Formats: sequence, C-alpha cells, structure tokens
Amino acid sequence: MTSKTEFEKQADPHSPSNSAVVDKGLGNELGQNSCFLNSAVQVLWHLDVFRQSFKHLSQHCCLGDACIFCALKSHPNLVSDGLRQALAETFRDEHKFQLGGMQDAAECFEVLLTYLHHHLGMDSVDGMCSSPCCIPHIKFASALCEQCVCCLCGAASDPLPYHQMVHYVSCKALWSVILKLRERKKPQCHYLELFIALWQAGCGAKTRLHRVLTNSPEVLALGLIWDSEQSHLILDVLHLISTQLRLSDVTFAVIHQYVTFNFVACST
Repeated sequence: MTSKTEFEKQADPHSPSNSAVVDKGLGNELGQNSCFLNSAVQVLWHLDVFRQSFKHLSQHCCLGDACIFCALKSHPNLVSDGLRQALAETFRDEHKFQLGGMQDAAECFEVLLTYLHHHLGMDSVDGMCSSPCCIPHIKFASALCEQCVCCLCGAASDPLPYHQMVHYVSCKALWSVILKLRERKKPQCHYLELFIALWQAGCGAKTRLHRVLTNSPEVLALGLIWDSEQSHLILDVLHLISTQLRLSDVTFAVIHQYVTFNFVACST
C-alpha cells in the first residue's frame, strides 16, 4: 500500500518528482476502440476474489509480447495499450482483437479467463486443470454433467461431463419461457424452464435435460445472448435480473442446495 505522504507526492502536480498528476483507471483514446476490453477488465476488477488472488501471483508461463498475464499485472495504471497489444499478438493469425478494431465484451471476458488459465495452469490439460494457482478454474469454473432422461420410459443418454467459465442463456428463449409461465400464472419463473430438451427417447416423449453441478464455484458468470432484433427485449430481460441468484435456478440439480450469488458487475 502507499502511504498518505507518498500518495500526495504522486498526485501533486507541483511535486519536483512529478510533472503531471498520475491518471487512474482505464484509458480509451480516440481510435483505440477499447471500450469492450475495458468493460471486461472492469468486471474482473470488481470481483474481490479475483483481484485479491491475482495480486499475489507472479509465477506464470510468460509469452512475451503476447502475455496477457503481464499486461493485466501493469500497476498502478492499467493502460489498455499493453493488453490490446497482447490480445492482438495472441490472435494475429485469427485476425481477431486487432488494434483499433471492435470486439464483443462478453467474448473478451471469456478469452481473458481462458488465456489466464494457459499462463497459470502450466502443463494442465484445459478443462481439467488442478493447478492451485489457476484462478479461472479455482474461482470461475463450473463442473457440470449433462444427461437426458425420459420420465416415461426411463431411456437415458450417455452422461457428458465438462467444465465452463461462463453459463450462456438465450434472451429470446428466456423471454419466450417467461411469457408461457405467465400465461400459466406461475408465481415464479426459474431459469430451469429454459432447459426443456427436444432429445427424443425411445418412446418419442419429450425429455428434460438434466444438468448437474458437481461443485460450487465462487463466481458464477452468466452470459446473456442477445439473439433478437426487438429492442424492448433488452429492458424486459434486464428487469428479470435480480440482485441474487441461486445455483438451483440454473441447473437441474446441485450438490450445494442453498448457495446464492450476489450480482456484482455487468459487461455490455
């Protein structure tokens, strides 16, 4: 931490050791188009569990100019130039995240988590990382197992275990289900209703997709897919988002029944 005297010296434009006040925060100069990147980074920095864990880390697999870890470690000012340069170098062959170009903030958020895993997970296999230093997997990763089971004939698909950093939901599908539930005069609308699967069992009956969460992540990142051209849908969906969310609202079954999450930040 910086003492009051040292901070005053840094912030004083008349201080002999400073010619200008030190700027704080994220920059976005004209033509940089870094608003999407700033939005994603601000979400991470608003999460105490990420910020506190990240500041204690130093050992990582450095990739030089393409090192996203080093770019995020720049302190006290996180100038977007360094992080944009690292992203541009990382995705040079894919022609994505190039300097001056616009990208999706939600995609950028997931990319940052994925590549932090590559820096911190060392030789771990992606999706099955057990490194004690890998913040993305320790704090964000949800361990899920999906299976379709027919309640009528008992037929079941093979279980599919996987990990995910962000749980995506279609806004168009979400609003469609909400309207149907309102027609049936249900008092509450749970996200679980979104996962009605059309997988056909041997008897031809519709089945429900059973999604079981086998761990309890410290951070649950939800990605809303804006797949509708109706502008009013944005406000309608945002009004549905509460300040708290239960794990049981987004999965068919959970190991920890009473875990709730508080809304912290939003990237748009």
